Amino acid sequence: MSALNPKQCDQIIKSLRSGVVPVEHIDLVQVGRVAEKATLDKDVSHIAQGGSCVRFVTGEYGSGKTFMGEMLRQEGIKSGLVVASTALAPDKRLQARGGETRNLYSALVRSLSTKARGQGSALVNIVERFILSTLRDAHRDEITAHEKISERLREFEEMASGFDFIKVVQHYWRGLNDNDDRLKSEALRWLRGEYATLTDAKKALGVRSIINYRNFLSSLKMLCQFVQLAGYQGLLICLDEMVALHELTNKQARINNFNEILNIVNDCLQGQIRGMGFVFLGTPEFIHDPQRGLYSLPALKSRLAPNRLAQEGLQDVSGPVIALLPLQEMEMDELLQKLRYLYAYGDVVNYQLNDGQMWQFLFHCREVFGDAYYLNPRLAIKSFLDLLAIIEQNPNADFNLIVAGLKA
Repeated sequence: MSALNPKQCDQIIKSLRSGVVPVEHIDLVQVGRVAEKATLDKDVSHIAQGGSCVRFVTGEYGSGKTFMGEMLRQEGIKSGLVVASTALAPDKRLQARGGETRNLYSALVRSLSTKARGQGSALVNIVERFILSTLRDAHRDEITAHEKISERLREFEEMASGFDFIKVVQHYWRGLNDNDDRLKSEALRWLRGEYATLTDAKKALGVRSIINYRNFLSSLKMLCQFVQLAGYQGLLICLDEMVALHELTNKQARINNFNEILNIVNDCLQGQIRGMGFVFLGTPEFIHDPQRGLYSLPALKSRLAPNRLAQEGLQDVSGPVIALLPLQEMEMDELLQKLRYLYAYGDVVNYQLNDGQMWQFLFHCREVFGDAYYLNPRLAIKSFLDLLAIIEQNPNADFNLIVAGLKA
């Protein structure tokens, strides 16, 4: 293999040693999960062709959920989708009256990514792409841009806050036409869900609604339809750390959030929305806990039930829930080989360890960490990169003594 870009390698290594997923060149460290990845790639293709899907990916901490989510995000962008991704937190929830839902919506819109803006902040590009295509159509039809915007967004009139959405896009158009940054900023604030009160939004834009917990899902649906009108294939939404809902102490708050998930599941599985997909990432208890998980809601339990015939080693990753299985020993070896290659910038002459030492490290980790070594790839990655760093900086140190110092 040819030498790699040192800057790219350093960024990947730095991310992995910190326990986070790199946002670029993730394919360089991808191993296993072939069936799972194929299912998620199929979902992306289905969305791009105008379908809808919902998927839940579960696994213990460090098992690779976020990694799979990032791979899916990058695949969605490559396929022409607009992708939004964020993690739930105490201040970001699907349903809450204290501003948490608006915070989640705002985080999703700020994260919008496209081929041209792969790291987020693509909202301006999307809005202006829609407006520019509208201007071409308006010139062709010999009508004003204001009239053409209303015509292209006419279907939004049937949606919650649809009239206001149209008014806000027209507001942005006036700002673009008059080179008025204030008008554009006011429109973007509404589209990002950043107006906390209706009074402020009405004063700035003349609207009668703002984005909040009451219209969260309908606003996402409008956003999905809007990005398609702007020329993209659809909208993919990835939500990580769903276990935050499981940790809510208030039962009614959990039920409200689970009911919103139920609405999403129903809309996607029934095909009521076009070109839209949701992927929820969380630990198993988020789904399976009968008291505080999604299974506490009978309607969700029936929809997310596993294939009863997938027993005794049989696997089915085509259902709504994908449970990440432990990596196999050869897959772990392949992962460490890729890390060694990255650390040496793709030059075998710079390898810090030979193959024998690699296997010695692998066997020692298996003895020290037990099953956790396969269940938690993050543990193996960090341990191995720490080892390479020690050897690089202490070339005369005894390898056996260093490895023996590895503790659980």
